[in-house]
Amino acid sequence: MCAMFHQLDDTIVAVSSPAGTGVRGILRLSGPGAFGLAAGVFTCNDGRSVAELAGHRRVAGRLWMEATASVPAEAYTFRAPASYTRQDVIELHTIGSPAVLGAVLERLTSAGARPAEPGEFTARAFFSGAMDLTRVEGVAGIIHARNDSQLRASEALLHGRLSRRSNELREQLIDLLALIEAEIDFSEEAVEFVAPQRVAEVVSRVYEELALLIHQAPSIERLETLPEVMLVGRPNAGKSTLMNVLTGMDRAIQSAMPGTTRDVLSVPLNVPGGEVMLLDAAGLEAGIGESADEEDRHPDAQAQATARRLMLRAAMLIPVVDATDSPRETLELLRRILPPRPMCVALSKADLVGEIESDRLAAELQGAAPVRVVSAVTGLGLDLLREEIGRTLFAAGESSEADVVMLSDRQRQALRIAHEALGRARHLCEENREVMNAAELLAVEIREAINGLSVLVGEVATEELLGRIFSRFCIGK
Repeated sequence: MCAMFHQLDDTIVAVSSPAGTGVRGILRLSGPGAFGLAAGVFTCNDGRSVAELAGHRRVAGRLWMEATASVPAEAYTFRAPASYTRQDVIELHTIGSPAVLGAVLERLTSAGARPAEPGEFTARAFFSGAMDLTRVEGVAGIIHARNDSQLRASEALLHGRLSRRSNELREQLIDLLALIEAEIDFSEEAVEFVAPQRVAEVVSRVYEELALLIHQAPSIERLETLPEVMLVGRPNAGKSTLMNVLTGMDRAIQSAMPGTTRDVLSVPLNVPGGEVMLLDAAGLEAGIGESADEEDRHPDAQAQATARRLMLRAAMLIPVVDATDSPRETLELLRRILPPRPMCVALSKADLVGEIESDRLAAELQGAAPVRVVSAVTGLGLDLLREEIGRTLFAAGESSEADVVMLSDRQRQALRIAHEALGRARHLCEENREVMNAAELLAVEIREAINGLSVLVGEVATEELLGRIFSRFCIGK
């Protein structure tokens, strides 16, 4: 980590494409010698030297692994300061062969480039002021995103939503602190630099905005787990077949024999607004699996008990009702045993009863939960079912204002420090009608709040903190 933080003016190089064989491989250089070093391994098809190229260009050429061996390649050029790191940056794109990339990497390091450490390109962007610490964490989040929700939350950080909000509040406090310190410095002068009402107003407003941000912003760590949507229904209702066609994966066994599904099956499913984990478990039968002492008396008791436990933790339930098997009575039975959860009824096997009859049955089933007529054979209603899942689980978050962000534990702690300091400052304002009666104490608390927001964006950051954040990066990023 020391080289990353203290050697900012040398030229670094790394393979920036994923490990292993791929269609495209990328070598990235950053630093004052990037173009000169690249010219030693890359020749342009038009005869120009890559060292002479301006920024924001793409040129075709050849990448030389050694003096007599080359492969087709392209060079992407970015001149300082209009680059990711605000240094000269050049990317060499060629075939994704580890042997080719390794040979060129060795030539570049032999010529004087230093192998980049994990996250060093983004570290240079941070130290050059191209991005603050919240945006750095957004880059790390994108690298490690495991689902759509994590990706969207990380993109919001990268695009500066948290940075903009916190910097606006920080600037308000800095302006206020300057006026309070002027009151302290010129206390003997008959000049009022800031009215007590103004101090109380700014402190209270920023305090409330921080409280709103802390309490309304969900934790980004919670996104590690996808919301679970569970298919529930009687045996042979068509849950497994529906799961297969919804996800496009033959994970569930399909059989006309009731009770085929014994184990819990789970498959990620993309829906409008995000990604969920779709679950399928044993079909439900009234009375079975409801008590622990049934396990020895009924072979399905354990599987059914597991299904009932899963229902309690699911974010949403999809009762699957067979259109050919007394759907109204079946749904009434399910409603008596299902826990209170957001639901959407799936009237399955609609292809077996026809459009008119399935529409009539759906009208009979209408109640508090919406009903979607579906057929795993024809694909009828599957998109509408996905839309309903997305609307139920993600619509509230998508419809909220654009500035809603997710917070990491580190970010939330920094905001809490600022919030608590402003709470003490607000209490001082309430106890003192004149600013000068508590000016020095107010200055201390407001400075503490500013410091908390500065830690948030990285204006104040220790090497230990930076090391912890950049340790999440991979080489080449």
